[in-house]
Amino acid sequence: MDIQFFEDFERTEYSDFIHGVIGRSLIIATRFDRSCNELAMAIEYKQGFIEAKTTDDFDNFVDKVFSKYRSLNNSIELLKLPNDICTTLDNARKARNEIAHSLCKGLDGCADLRTNESQFIKEVSKLIEDVTCGDIVISQLTHIFNKDLIHINDGFVKKYQEDILNWVMEQ
Repeated sequence: MDIQFFEDFERTEYSDFIHGVIGRSLIIATRFDRSCNELAMAIEYKQGFIEAKTTDDFDNFVDKVFSKYRSLNNSIELLKLPNDICTTLDNARKARNEIAHSLCKGLDGCADLRTNESQFIKEVSKLIEDVTCGDIVISQLTHIFNKDLIHINDGFVKKYQEDILNWVMEQ
């Protein structure tokens, strides 16, 4: 196996656009991941706080909980939600993983020669749509957990998804 160093440092307006889309996609994907982990841990911490008899008990409990939530999949599974909600979150998890682990494959160097713009935009749009659906579910669940009032309707959801997609695809 030959070692090949990164040698293509050319930047163009198009490659900067592609790299910007990737970066903004990662921000949205990371937000979803973090929100799932935080909600799952908050639910468990609340229960542990109620059951802990001493500070040491609670500290040990916190360490145990923190070690459980090392992956997005664990966080989603530990929320113990109905199947239809789990499906939405699992689709968002898969999209997040695609963004985080596969979206950049083959894009080292100048993206002008390595991407089909319409295909790339279509692929990223679908991934972002799935992640935002999961983000909306987790946001709603977090509002419920916090006992906040939420006023989310289909119009809000559609606009939220459009706003995020427009931001990700911004030139």
